[in-house]
Amino acid sequence: MDWRDSASPQARDDLDTLFEASIGAAADTLGEYGTFAPFMLVVDVSGARTLRALGEPGAATTEDALRARLELPGDGAELRARATVFAVDAVAPVRGDAIKVALEHCEGQSIDIVVPYRLSDDTLDIDMNRANATAAGRRLWRARAGAAE
Repeated sequence: MDWRDSASPQARDDLDTLFEASIGAAADTLGEYGTFAPFMLVVDVSGARTLRALGEPGAATTEDALRARLELPGDGAELRARATVFAVDAVAPVRGDAIKVALEHCEGQSIDIVVPYRLSDDTLDIDMNRANATAAGRRLWRARAGAAE
């Protein structure tokens, strides 16, 4: 079953908007600096969007540790969707430099999308045709006790 089948129109819109904005923000930074630090885009319960960036690099190196540094107390109650964005070296099903967007919605949808890119000289090529999406486990909004995952 496609994730869209179980999502409300608002959830579909939130996740689509976060994905597009995530790729745009990563592309802007990649184009200017050749790399980007992990960041998070969030949609709060009123629909307002905010970008969260890491301050000092710190010791966190795993995706879970970096995600934890970008979370705020109360996110589970105050947000309805979020996208955590990482620069990764993908190995499957695409290989090489990629943007990983970990999308989550309070309704339960959780999708990881890996989008390969190539940066050479002054050219950035983000290959949306080779983007790969996979279902992911819930992170912020865990299943309620007794509810099916």
